[in-house]
Amino acid sequence: MNSLRLVRTAHDGVSDVDVRMMERAIELARRAALDGEVPIAAVIYRGEEILGEAANNREAAQDPTGHAEIVAMREAGKKLGEWRLEGCSMAVTLEPCPMCAGALVNARLGRLIYGATDPKAGACETLYSIPGDVRLNHRVEMHGGVLAPRCVELLRAFFRERRAQQKTMKNDAKKRSA
Repeated sequence: MNSLRLVRTAHDGVSDVDVRMMERAIELARRAALDGEVPIAAVIYRGEEILGEAANNREAAQDPTGHAEIVAMREAGKKLGEWRLEGCSMAVTLEPCPMCAGALVNARLGRLIYGATDPKAGACETLYSIPGDVRLNHRVEMHGGVLAPRCVELLRAFFRERRAQQKTMKNDAKKRSA
């Protein structure tokens, strides 16, 4: 995760509500880390009303599609009683991957606010630009880098801790076999 990078410091088009929703996503991501999940979380909202929120739950659910964005979209769709998320915004702590970016387009999401960019799987600006691709039937307004330092540090701390745990386990295994 050392290759995560910060982007833009000014956020044209990003409101105080967007920042508050990103803060909520960061809190959800922190909780996910405590449960052993990669600390990524998403909040879907319209105005100030939260329609769906989730953190990654791939480990707990044993579900490869258990990305925060997908789970939050499912929750928002149920609350709205439809799959179209037109007029809704999503705040997510990490730039969505290709699966999630495609789902955002298919759900007709209005706006995407994200924190850290993802050099390994970012499909909004880093590797691909799926939500902005003019060849698709819908485009999502995007704003990256919102509260990026906090989002980046959350991910870095999680993986730093995970590496330390793995190193300890390896050392313990060596001691037992010696």
